[in-house]
Amino acid sequence: MARVYYERLSDESTHHLDNESSRRREHTAMILVFEGGPFATQEGGADYAKIRRIVEARLPELPRLRTKLRRVPVENHPVWVDDQEFNLDYHLRQSSLPRPGNHDQLCRTAARIAATRLDRSRPLWDCWVIEGVEGGRFALVLKMHKALASLEGADLFRALLSTDPASMAPPPGRCATRPAPSPVELFTSEVIRRWSPSRRAIARAVDFVRTPGRAGRQVRRRAVEVLKVMGYQLRPAGESPFDGNLSPHRAFAVQEVDLGSVQTIRQSLGGTVHDAVLTILTGALRRFVQDLRVSPTSVDLRGVTPILATSGDEARPFIIELPVWEPTGEGRQEILAEQTRRIRSETDVAGAEEIAADDSWNAARLFSIGARALKHIENGQLAILQSPGPRQPLYLEGARLVECYGILPLQDSSGLGVTVLSYAGSLFFAFNADPHIVDDVGRLRDAVDSEVAELLGVAAARGPALRAVGTV
Repeated sequence: MARVYYERLSDESTHHLDNESSRRREHTAMILVFEGGPFATQEGGADYAKIRRIVEARLPELPRLRTKLRRVPVENHPVWVDDQEFNLDYHLRQSSLPRPGNHDQLCRTAARIAATRLDRSRPLWDCWVIEGVEGGRFALVLKMHKALASLEGADLFRALLSTDPASMAPPPGRCATRPAPSPVELFTSEVIRRWSPSRRAIARAVDFVRTPGRAGRQVRRRAVEVLKVMGYQLRPAGESPFDGNLSPHRAFAVQEVDLGSVQTIRQSLGGTVHDAVLTILTGALRRFVQDLRVSPTSVDLRGVTPILATSGDEARPFIIELPVWEPTGEGRQEILAEQTRRIRSETDVAGAEEIAADDSWNAARLFSIGARALKHIENGQLAILQSPGPRQPLYLEGARLVECYGILPLQDSSGLGVTVLSYAGSLFFAFNADPHIVDDVGRLRDAVDSEVAELLGVAAARGPALRAVGTV
C-alpha cells in the first residue's frame, strides 16, 4: 500500500476547472423535494440535526466527497488528495423559505445557491437543507463540480435514498483519511511518471504499425459518425432570443408533467417518449418566442442533447433541429422523430428501458455524464438533457421523495439550459436561465403546461397511432 495518496485529474476534468469563470460555472445542481415524514418538526420545519446524522453516517462509503484539489508544483496540473481538515458543517447547510414556501420561492433560493462558485480550498460540493416548503415538505439542494460529480464514491443521493421506507442509516463510522504527499513528493512522483515511457502508449503504437488497416478504419468510422451527428453544426446558426453575454445571475423555473399524459401524446403522434418531450419543449419555446413579439419563422434554433452510449459510461452530444417555425404539434413531432430515428439507426445509443431498469437512484450519475458531454454551445443552440430515473418511489429514512429537478450550468453565449428527469410516473422539467438574457423564465413553465394541454387535445382527436412492436 502506498504511503501517501493522490490521484491525477483527467484532461477532461481539468478542462472543466480551467473553463470556470465569474460568469460561467462548471457545477451541476439537483433539487430534491421530500414529504416531511419523520423529519417534520412541531414548528413546521425539518429536523436538520437528524438529516446531518444520516449524511455523516454515509460519508465513509463516499470517499470522493472528502477529497480536495492540490496542484503539482511547477507543472500546475490538479490532483485529488484527502482533505485532512474535512468538516461536514462547511458542506451541509440549512436555510428556510418564507411563507407560503411555494415553488417560485424555492427556485429563487436554489438559483442563488447555484450561482455562487464552490470553494476550491475544500471538497467541491455542498448540500443545502431547505425547510419551509409548502405542504410540510423540505428540499435538498446539492451542488457539485463536474470534475467530481461523475466519479465513483461521489453520489450522495444514491447513498441516501432507498426503495425501502423503513431503511435506516448505519451508525456513523470512522472515515479513514489517507495522508497527502508533500509538495516535494508530489513533484518528484509526477516528474518520474511523465519521464517514464508508457507501456500502454508503446503498445498502441506497435498495434497501429502492425494493423494500420484496422486503425485507419476506426479513425474513418469515427469521422463519419461525427459528420453525421454534427450535420447541422456545419451550417452556422444565427443568434436566437436565448443568446447573449452571460451575467453572474441565474433564475430557475420548474414544472412537473404527468408521464401518463406524455405517453398518451406519444401513442397518438408516434415516436418515443424522448421525441414527445422534445415536441413539448419545441412547442413551449415557440410560445415563448411569440410572447416576445418575435416571429417563430425567423428563429433558427437547435438543441444539443447528450445521448448515452450502449456502454452506459459515456454520452455524446447530438445536434437536433428544433422546428419552432412549424405551426402544428403533429408537424413538429414528425420532424423531430425523423431526426432521432436517424440517430438511433446510425449510432450505438442505449434505450430508455435499459437505462431505467434499475430501481435505485441513478439519475444523478446519468445527469453528470450527460452534463460533462456538453462542452460547447454555439449561437442558436440550447442544451437539453433528458435523464430517465427509477419508476418506484424512493425514500430518505421514511420521507418520500416527491419531486426531483436537475440544473445544467450555462456556458458560452447560451442563456438557457433545459433538463427533464423522469421519476415515479412524472417528468420534471427544469429551466436554468440568465435573467438578463431570458426575462421571466417562469413563462416557459407555463408554456409547457399549455403545450401539453394542446397536444392532449390533438391526441384525443386523433386516437392512438399504429406503431411497430418494440418502439420505446
